[in-house]
Amino acid sequence: MRTEPRSLHVILGDVNASTREARVAVLGLGYVGSVTAACLAHLGHRVTGVDRDEHKVKSIEAGRAPFYEPGLAELIQEGRANGRLSATTLLKPAIEQAEIALICVGTPSERNGNLGLDQLWRVCSQIATDWNQKSRRLTVAVRSTVFPGTCEALTAECLADSECFSVVSNPEFLREGNAVSDFLAPSLLVVGGDSRSAVNKVAEL
Repeated sequence: MRTEPRSLHVILGDVNASTREARVAVLGLGYVGSVTAACLAHLGHRVTGVDRDEHKVKSIEAGRAPFYEPGLAELIQEGRANGRLSATTLLKPAIEQAEIALICVGTPSERNGNLGLDQLWRVCSQIATDWNQKSRRLTVAVRSTVFPGTCEALTAECLADSECFSVVSNPEFLREGNAVSDFLAPSLLVVGGDSRSAVNKVAEL
């Protein structure tokens, strides 16, 4: 358990959009991940989506949406056409090119009411392994639905090297059928973490 004083930085509300192009890896191309990846590419960032499901990867690489969501297919086509959006089944090359990794894997509800965090733990462990001995810091943002305290547990157990990772929480608020508009014109933006620079970096996306 951490005993030293902690400084928590939270952004809640409006943030001006950044004009700087960022390189982003979106880990998980389900509902949240696909919308996040396509919208970030539309906003001018270089985005690589990662998923173990080859169908989702091949769909995006072909300029198609893996599922129906109004406006999503058009943004994926746009991102593929201008070269800002790509997809792969390989995590390591995706994060090696990224400054920010957005985790969007599923956290399904279990019978006892808990959230299934197996996918989240697995991807964080893989990040820690693949980022081994890198000389720069990677900002890891959790957009998956999790309970309070999960990001701190990830930091302590999976991404323990504070010199390599900054972990922040960036919960999604996307409604099915309105996800693209919710992302591009959010009614609420929440980003929090121990590192003010990492929080600002994610918020500016």
